[in-house]
Amino acid sequence: MKRWWRGTKRYLSWRLRNPFAPYEDYYVHAVMRKVRGAGHPAIGPKSRPVRAQTELLDFLKRYGLQPGDVAVDYGCGSLRLGEALIGYLEPGKYWGVDITAEFYELGLQGMDADFVREKAPKLGVINPETLARVRADKPRFVASWHVCSKVPEARLDSYIGSIVSLLSPGSIALVHFPESAERRQLSGLAWSSPRSLIEKVARKLAPDADISFAPLIEGERDGIRQTLLVIRA
Repeated sequence: MKRWWRGTKRYLSWRLRNPFAPYEDYYVHAVMRKVRGAGHPAIGPKSRPVRAQTELLDFLKRYGLQPGDVAVDYGCGSLRLGEALIGYLEPGKYWGVDITAEFYELGLQGMDADFVREKAPKLGVINPETLARVRADKPRFVASWHVCSKVPEARLDSYIGSIVSLLSPGSIALVHFPESAERRQLSGLAWSSPRSLIEKVARKLAPDADISFAPLIEGERDGIRQTLLVIRA
């Protein structure tokens, strides 16, 4: 309770100073505050994958990813999972996008410069211009790992809608989310969601797509399952 209240006070204090800023700006502020302090588990030099560093790549390969495909890492963070995907794909075939360049620039700082030059990953801040550039490359896969849980319910339409906007006939989106019976706040910046909520949003925004769900890992912990939303255009 004390931890929740501290987080709430920090948010209210920030909101008073930034009354018209979008929630995404607060998220960046909160994450970078941790990065510059004791470190953040998902962003920056102290970040570590929750499971395997190749998890994103492994799942995309299960769904048919080939080195010549264009793949989008939506919410790429500091590239903790993206690095393996960059290494697998042909040069220029990786797109990483996030709400601030600060996140992926931290990831680039930790990579070998020759590797980055050779693989030429494409990176950008999520906005209409960047999404148009990504769309022009006709990605076959759009993946979003450990991102949906950070999206407030009021922003789910925008988040899933942006992902759907990148799809073209034959392409696939894989969206990881922690699934629970009801919407639950897991921390100050993370929530789990019922499958029904995610499905409702996805079907509204992609009415002609084939929408299904698959387990990311088997089993559940504390009433939470790790689930994939699969959208086939």
